[in-house]
Amino acid sequence: MMLGTARAEAGTIPRGHVDLGHYPDGPITSAVMIAAGRADGPTLWVQAGVHGPEVVGQLAIARFLRGLDLARLRGRIACLMVANPLGFRGYNRLTPQDGMNLNRVFPGKPDGSITEQLAHRVFELAMATGDVVLDLHSGGDLTITPFYVIYHKGSGEASARAAELSRCLGSRLQWGSDEDWMNGSAITNFARRGKPALIVESGGGARVRDEDLANMQTALTGMCQAMQMLPGTPPTANDVRYGGNAVHLKCTRGGFWHPLVEPGDDVVLGQPLGRMVDIWGDVVETTTCSYERAWIGSIKRPYMPIYNGDQIIELVEAVDG
Repeated sequence: MMLGTARAEAGTIPRGHVDLGHYPDGPITSAVMIAAGRADGPTLWVQAGVHGPEVVGQLAIARFLRGLDLARLRGRIACLMVANPLGFRGYNRLTPQDGMNLNRVFPGKPDGSITEQLAHRVFELAMATGDVVLDLHSGGDLTITPFYVIYHKGSGEASARAAELSRCLGSRLQWGSDEDWMNGSAITNFARRGKPALIVESGGGARVRDEDLANMQTALTGMCQAMQMLPGTPPTANDVRYGGNAVHLKCTRGGFWHPLVEPGDDVVLGQPLGRMVDIWGDVVETTTCSYERAWIGSIKRPYMPIYNGDQIIELVEAVDG
C-alpha cells in the first residue's frame, strides 16, 4: 500500500505526507502514518483534524501506534493526521479561505470551493484505502464533549454494521443519528457508499487530558479487535445510554456562561442546565432540558464570555437501545 509518500511494508510504521490541495506557492499536505501488520487482513482508515482546533485525535493516534505490537496486527491502519490543514494552521473550526465547515460538505466536489475540493480529495483517499472509517473529534477550543460514538442511522448494511461496531469501542454513550447536518458529514457519505463509519469524540475546551487520549486509544483498540485485526475481546461499557437526534440550544442573552451539568450527564425535562450571568453578576437567563430524557452531548466551556445566539449545549435525546 502507498499513501502519499508512505509505503506500507509488513512489520513497519512508515511516515510520510499526502497532497490534499494547493497553496499559491506549493502543495497543501497532511502527515500520514501506516501501521502494517505482519499478517494480511482488513484496512482501518483513521482520520483526525477535520476541525482545526481539535487535536486530541492526532495525539491519540501517535500514542496508539507507538504502543502497537505489529507482530499481533493483521492488516493495516492508515492514518490521515490532519484532514483540514488549512483549519489546523489557522486554528479555526472552519476553513479560513471560504468559511465552510469541512464536515458539512462531504463527499465534496472536484470543481467546488476549496473546502469542497478538500472533502472530495479526503473522501476519495479514504474510499480507496479503508474498509472501515474512524473519524476522531473533540470539542476543540470552544466546547467540551464526553466520550461518545456517533454513526449514521440508516437502513443500509454499512449503517447496521456501524451500529454493531459502536458497541465495541468502550463508550457508554452510543448515538445513532439522521439529523439534517449529517447529510454532509464524512461518516454518512461513507455509509452511503457501503463503508461502515463512526465518529468518536472526547474532550475539548482548549485543553487535552490524559483521560481523552486514553478514551481514543480504547476506541482504536476496540475497533481493531472488532475487525479481528488485533486479538482480544473489544471493550464494552456498562450503563449504556443510547442517543437519538439532538437539539442545539442557543442563548438569547450574552454574558458569562455558567453550566450546571457536565458533558455526558443524564438530564430530564425542565432540569436547569446552565445560567447566563451578566457583567454585574446577575443571572439573566436559565437554560433547561427540553426532552423528557436526554444526555449532554457537548457544552460550551465554563465561564466563557459569549454573545446572544451562541450555541451553549448540544442536548441528545435518550432512546431505548
